[in-house]
Amino acid sequence: MEDTSTRSPDPAFRAVTAEEIRHYHENGWVHLRNFVPRDRVETILAFAKARMGADGTVDKAPGAFSYFNALPVQDLENPDFAPILRHFGANAVNLRNLRRPSGYRYFLDYFGVKLPRKEGEGHGKSDWHQDFAAQVADRSGGMVFWLALTDMTPEYGTMAFLNGSHRQGVMGDYRTYGDGNLLDVYPELIESCPSSGQLTLSAGDVTVHSDLCVHMAGPNTSGKPRWTYLAVMNPADARWTGAPAVSFDTTGLVHLGELDDTRFPRMA
Repeated sequence: MEDTSTRSPDPAFRAVTAEEIRHYHENGWVHLRNFVPRDRVETILAFAKARMGADGTVDKAPGAFSYFNALPVQDLENPDFAPILRHFGANAVNLRNLRRPSGYRYFLDYFGVKLPRKEGEGHGKSDWHQDFAAQVADRSGGMVFWLALTDMTPEYGTMAFLNGSHRQGVMGDYRTYGDGNLLDVYPELIESCPSSGQLTLSAGDVTVHSDLCVHMAGPNTSGKPRWTYLAVMNPADARWTGAPAVSFDTTGLVHLGELDDTRFPRMA
């Protein structure tokens, strides 16, 4: 019987279970199976293909991400995306499971298409890193919801996580590793935080990882595009540090001021 200790605000979606919450706290990530209904997955996948091409080769955010083609959405009034984002926000609160949670704000959302490797083209792996330093937020607690839009095996370049690495603190911005990765700087980490291995997911499955959880994604050797939709949720009380941001526009933000409700609305 499914644990029903948490509830989703929308009956079309299921909430995270107590076991999934436990796994997230212990490991810093969790695999949520059948978390978004297939019909909703098919709708937003069609949206992405209409704008990026059936093979995902049209990059709408060139230069922003070298490890996949991206299509920012950022349309919080869109009826196809708003329920999914509210679902993610509500379950970010459930996963964090604090006695006095601050709630969660939408931060950004986008499609990511990892093209298959062939003849030196396509996308390679995104190496071991944390997300926290690049979010330029003054506190951790942020989460990335990573939705598989098709069935995918490790050959598609799925993610792997270092279990428990979220308890090791901040280990640097990925841009400071040079030609290496986080494990080149902290090689001892793999001894205490073993890898989950790259996951196999079905369309509608979601992985959620903490902004402090070390993770990677392999190259896509499947011969087909890897279609994913990502949404970042940050604690509602998080403030901008004043640092330059890679993935969002800081115009109008105030150093250590609250984020504005128009661009970063509360989801829960």
